[in-house]
Amino acid sequence: MNRTSCVLVSLLLCFPGVLRLQAQEAITPLHTNPRAAQEYKDFRKVKKSSKAVLLELPFFDDFSNSSLLPDQDRWSDAVAFVNNNFSVNPVTNGVATLDALDEVGSIYSEATISPHTFVADSLSSHPINLAYPASDSIYLSFLYQAGGLSDLPEEEDSLMVDFYASDSSEWINVWRIPGTVLHPFKHVMIPLTDSRFLNSEFRFRFRNMASLSANNEMLDKRSNVDYWHVDYVRLDRNRTAADTILRDVAFNLPITSIFKELSAVPWSHFENAFNTTLAPFISAQYRNNDSIARNVTRSLTIEEPLYGESEMIGTPTAQDIPAFEETVVDFAFPYDLDFNRGDSALVRFKAAIRTDEFDPKVNDTVIYDQPFKDYYAYDDGSAEVGYGLRGDGTENGMVAIRHYSYEADMIGGVYIYFNQVYDSLNMKEYTFNLMVWSDSDGYPGTAIWDDETIYRPRYTPTYTGFVKYEFSQPVPVNGTFYVGWRQYKPYTLNMGLDKNSEPDSPVMFFNMGFWASSEAPGMVLFRPYIYDPLTGTGPATAPDLTPLGIYPNPASDQIWFQIPSNSMGEDIPVYIYDTSGRQLHQTMLRSNSLDVSAFAPGLYYIRVLIAGEPYYSKVLINR
Repeated sequence: MNRTSCVLVSLLLCFPGVLRLQAQEAITPLHTNPRAAQEYKDFRKVKKSSKAVLLELPFFDDFSNSSLLPDQDRWSDAVAFVNNNFSVNPVTNGVATLDALDEVGSIYSEATISPHTFVADSLSSHPINLAYPASDSIYLSFLYQAGGLSDLPEEEDSLMVDFYASDSSEWINVWRIPGTVLHPFKHVMIPLTDSRFLNSEFRFRFRNMASLSANNEMLDKRSNVDYWHVDYVRLDRNRTAADTILRDVAFNLPITSIFKELSAVPWSHFENAFNTTLAPFISAQYRNNDSIARNVTRSLTIEEPLYGESEMIGTPTAQDIPAFEETVVDFAFPYDLDFNRGDSALVRFKAAIRTDEFDPKVNDTVIYDQPFKDYYAYDDGSAEVGYGLRGDGTENGMVAIRHYSYEADMIGGVYIYFNQVYDSLNMKEYTFNLMVWSDSDGYPGTAIWDDETIYRPRYTPTYTGFVKYEFSQPVPVNGTFYVGWRQYKPYTLNMGLDKNSEPDSPVMFFNMGFWASSEAPGMVLFRPYIYDPLTGTGPATAPDLTPLGIYPNPASDQIWFQIPSNSMGEDIPVYIYDTSGRQLHQTMLRSNSLDVSAFAPGLYYIRVLIAGEPYYSKVLINR
């Protein structure tokens, strides 16, 4: 963040003692984690039927699996949050984060105000067989980082390690570090020499002590705080205190987006957009954590899971990487997409490295799923902090995000991720409406839509955390447009802010008297979606309708339907609508083709009933 913009961006961040704040953008911690809440529900279902396990050495976890919760084969609880979004430059892709949220993603009910602390998260192992003599040199090692991209723990907060003593049935604290400034991941080595721990009932756990903000002037600061990130946990024999070298080459960051700036484009627009929106390559970063140079072979595979298709792109390449260094490999990804496959798609990019035989293999693959649904987005779907306008002068303040519609269409509304604050403060009286603007020399211009509906923040326990807000009527767009909101109170609405996504050029703007480029360190989770007149929603929220393949699309005089073979020859009702939702035509289809020569050029919506089940699609007639 530009420190010279401190007054505009956040007086709170730079001068925490200021009581009366002038109009500003504000960044706040998270309060809930709906992704973890949903995952925990699934974990509880599995755990009810799982049996107790006794683990043998070596114990190892670098949290590079794709789950959001700790591996139940190693860990007995599910409170820590496994992610690759919140830390800064980990040694492998994925860490376990301990913070102030409980297992269902909410602030702990026993949370206390700083300087008083409370026991927050824990990460506890299953029993491990340590029935070995002390001379076997058993060590527990791990790496940790305070804060990362999120809130730093204060000095009274702490990260701790406890060992379980079966002779007294109690946990013994063996290591503790107080809150500190942001730093690279640090290595910790803890020896196990006490005989009370050397048995077949040994367990260990990480815990953190946390505290909520004491600032009474800004209660929205009382959100998720005091982050600690743990990585590369290893427990084994025949080690020394100097055994801190990780003989491992591993991916340590997610694959970058396939787009230059965006993270999602509506599938119905992508055929027109891919030449200008796609990046020339995608990148994957891996790190040589070893003390010697290593040779690494890299490859990229593209999959379409919905159709069981997979293709390795190009020929694998190899490169030597020096000790303790990171390398970014750029993959070109020429790949033919079938745009006639329904109204949505999922493309999976799987980067892999091949290393020496002794190298751990669990972190040698990293996966990026690119969904194509009904919305535009810049964010990666994960919020690290909250965002909003705060202070005197922010009544009627506005925020706008620039987008480009690659074909004439209509926006039906937006998906928004709201960061809930302590005691649901922003649900009670915070209000806003939704707006769309034209472009004026790179800034929001004339308001082309100012929705009269007054909204309040809403939350959802679902995996994504996004809530759908519909416009009172669809808004036509073509080319550059801006979509955003006007707030009616001088309080922070607390929309989720993704700190991992920050476009190179300004695309987010705020207005407290005039339009200015946002200085927020990321992008709000605010996604405009394409209107579907058949449902009022897009395919992501219309599970009762199944996409139907139509080709060619665009069409001229004739279109063909991908009708299931067991329905060929049957009478199939077909309904055709214009973009306002008005039904233009109804007929009975007795083959898989339809004459559309009588329809004027334009976009049409088609609804088909096959064996009583509704299918739908869009078709562009262009001649």
